[in-house]
Amino acid sequence: MDLKDISLRKKLTVYIVAGTFLIFIVSALLIISTTLSQHEELAYQQSIEIARKHANEFNADQMKYHAFSKIIADTISDSLIYDREEANKVLKEILIKNPELVGTYVCFEPNAYDGRDMEYANTSGHDSTGRFIPYWNKLDGNISLDPLQNYEELDYYRLPKLTGNYVLTEPYWYSEKIIISHSTPIFRDGQFIGIGGVDVTLNGMDSIVSNITAFQSGYAILSSNEGLILSHPTKKEWIGEKTLYEFNDDITIMADDIKEGKSGHIETVDPSTGKQVIAFYEPTKEGKYSFILVVPKDDMFKGVIDLKNELITILMIAILLMGLVASLTAKTVSKNIENIVNDFKDISDSALTGNFDARANTDIDIDFREFTVRLNHLLDNLQRSSELNEEMADIIDHSPVTVFKWKNKKGWPVELVSGNIALFGYVADDFISKKINYADIIHPDDLERVEDILSESIIKRTPHFSQYRIITRSGEIRWVEEQTLLQIDKNNNLNYMQGIIVDITERKNAENQIINAKMAAEASNQTKSMFLANMSHELRTPLNSIIGFSDILLENIAGPINKRQEKYIYNVLNSGKHLLNLINDILDLSKVEAGKMDIHYEVFYVREVVTNIVTIIKPLAQKKAIKLVINIEEGISTINADKTKFKQILYNLLSNAIKFTDEKGEVHLTVTCIDNQLKISVTDTGIGIAQENIEKIFQPFEQIESDNSRNYQGTGLGLVLVKTFVELHGGNIEVKSKKEAGSTFTFIMPIDEMEVSEKEQNEE
Repeated sequence: MDLKDISLRKKLTVYIVAGTFLIFIVSALLIISTTLSQHEELAYQQSIEIARKHANEFNADQMKYHAFSKIIADTISDSLIYDREEANKVLKEILIKNPELVGTYVCFEPNAYDGRDMEYANTSGHDSTGRFIPYWNKLDGNISLDPLQNYEELDYYRLPKLTGNYVLTEPYWYSEKIIISHSTPIFRDGQFIGIGGVDVTLNGMDSIVSNITAFQSGYAILSSNEGLILSHPTKKEWIGEKTLYEFNDDITIMADDIKEGKSGHIETVDPSTGKQVIAFYEPTKEGKYSFILVVPKDDMFKGVIDLKNELITILMIAILLMGLVASLTAKTVSKNIENIVNDFKDISDSALTGNFDARANTDIDIDFREFTVRLNHLLDNLQRSSELNEEMADIIDHSPVTVFKWKNKKGWPVELVSGNIALFGYVADDFISKKINYADIIHPDDLERVEDILSESIIKRTPHFSQYRIITRSGEIRWVEEQTLLQIDKNNNLNYMQGIIVDITERKNAENQIINAKMAAEASNQTKSMFLANMSHELRTPLNSIIGFSDILLENIAGPINKRQEKYIYNVLNSGKHLLNLINDILDLSKVEAGKMDIHYEVFYVREVVTNIVTIIKPLAQKKAIKLVINIEEGISTINADKTKFKQILYNLLSNAIKFTDEKGEVHLTVTCIDNQLKISVTDTGIGIAQENIEKIFQPFEQIESDNSRNYQGTGLGLVLVKTFVELHGGNIEVKSKKEAGSTFTFIMPIDEMEVSEKEQNEE
């Protein structure tokens, strides 16, 4: 049987039922797959967040213990003028007020505290030599004072003394307890004299971590970065005795990640329960520990499995319902199509007899009603078309847009214009009757410019856009904006032009007001800069006096001073010099903004100036054990530039590099010549700059805030002046940097003629 011989109703029934069933099955399976995947991902993310949350909490505790050790070190260091009894009171008070601590202590080098060790030999908190080593603790449950034991051998004293830095120790046995120490070194005049610190027992941490749960039976453990188990809710005998490396390969991989400070998760067999589990591990930022969340796999995905079963049940019920609905829909559709076909037959029969009053029946299902409604609207729209044309003309006549149709002839005679030409005092007949052409109303001073722009548009066959003035019938001058399209025939001939004009007089007036306001603001900014420049001069005079008299006092010209007075005078002198440098920078910046900054060109040797600046800056580098590497290309001799500002550029870039580079880092200065331009680069291994902050560093008084940069002093003007001085020489500066990976500042400026050769310089 031919498919055409099958009735429409039967074909629709088969197509709709089969198609609906297939689409629904595929869609439902995709939804189930996506939903299950999302819920599984949600379970993973929930576990990761739990591990991260508790790791952050534990990290906060370690930071708090670190702070306690620093408080003890700073307090005891600042109170060296007090007696040992006062120091013991401080240690005891901190131990009492912080129950999570098991011990507080200080340990000083022989005779380093007050030089009176022999007076305290064999007394509480001292050894047989009188060395000040008090250890306030509650290892046995009661607060007691004992002398520290084995301190020269254990890391809590040995490592701060060796490195000069704060130390968080690995767990170790002390008086039959496994403890962790937070130790901070104490210095006097740059010399190590002892430590201050606090102790925490693993029992305290274990009681907190053992109470953490996840899902139904998940639990948490704590390990050191070396894999030592520090906490376990059930296997207490493992604490301090077993490491993660003693279990299976999966756990060994996790231990390696923890040792490298990485977070992540693994699927493995729990050695304590034998169940399949997923372990999520998150190292802490402070200290040498990692938080591990262990969740049984069945427990974690129980909700996902239950959801999968529910969705499959719902899918089967929905398939049955959809099959029934599809069958009913097919019958309804075929019936409505038959009715529409019959209506079309009736309308065509009526049209053949000249009767156009026939209309399709609209009393059918809403899904098919649009077909008959559209057919009826087709006849109605023929009658309304003329009415709409009249309405459109009325809308244009009452809008602010005036419509024109011009001939491409001299004077632009008008063929058509909208009635709202009355906005300019004219009537349409003035143009259509040829009493006036459009060119007659254009302002004489703008006519030639408009003609040129239009001629160029005609040559290029592009739309014409321009702004110009017209003269109204009353003689008023108004600004208009014209937008014109060229009507080109298939032979590329211009038949006519049609477009619109809009009155933009108010917009033009507003633009002029903005321009005037901008000029006033620039004048105000210049006045501010001149004021800052003048005020900076007034401030430098008293500051120079303060600095000068401070120097006199330090040289004992006015009489001897004691150590404390010398310290205070040094503070005054350094603060005065810092403030004077700030004022000098503000003065230079103000001169630039006020237009008073002059460039005094002179020819000088590049190598000589670079060597001079490196000599000045070298003590700053040596103080931080930073390696300075200088590389000056052979053949570079002289440059014609402002010598003082050239020195200031080099000094600011080198001092900045040293300031933001950690101890034992490197700073490289490279000088080359490219195409008669001097290229100088300063590269450091410092803290670097994030890409989004690079533009900010050249803005006045701007300093990038970050964890690494808050401790660095500065005005935020140095790099601003560097950029300004380089650009005043006709050069430019660029920055390449990456956070935590150092920075490279490179500036280029013209050399001009090299008037003196390096050979002549050497002969001199």
